Amino acid sequence: MAHLIAALPEIGLTASIPPESIANCKIDAEGLSWVQLKEGANLVGDQIGDRPVGLLLPLDGKWPIRLAAADRLYHQLIDRNADSPITQQRRDRLKRALRTIDGRESGASYRDVASAFFGADHVAAEPWKTSSLKAQVARLASYGRMMIDRGYTKLLLGKYR
Repeated sequence: MAHLIAALPEIGLTASIPPESIANCKIDAEGLSWVQLKEGANLVGDQIGDRPVGLLLPLDGKWPIRLAAADRLYHQLIDRNADSPITQQRRDRLKRALRTIDGRESGASYRDVASAFFGADHVAAEPWKTSSLKAQVARLASYGRMMIDRGYTKLLLGKYR
């Protein structure tokens, strides 16, 4: 995940990215900074480093979503205590759902997806037409499509269904 951020002009703010939270940092020829945090997030912006950083949040209908995302980013950067908004089980389900969509868009059948997730032997162990694995992959495809189409905003708000 990459977050676009900007260095602030000197206006008395002191909250910069703590150096101990940076895993890797580079600046390209045009002055664009790339910072990889130890927690795994990547930041891209103009001259990131020991200068304070800021976010520009539009005042629009998605204000609560943007504010919640900015708050999580703040806790990841400054407090280094960013709790995940979703459980590991939900994160795993979302990953599988999105991988299902990727597979389907690449031409894979539900059976192909099920074989990739559960193994070909497990898929072959029961009749495919009435297979619980087929139904599970179909539910993952439905959930993945919903998340791509409109569910990502609910995810950012902390609503997962």
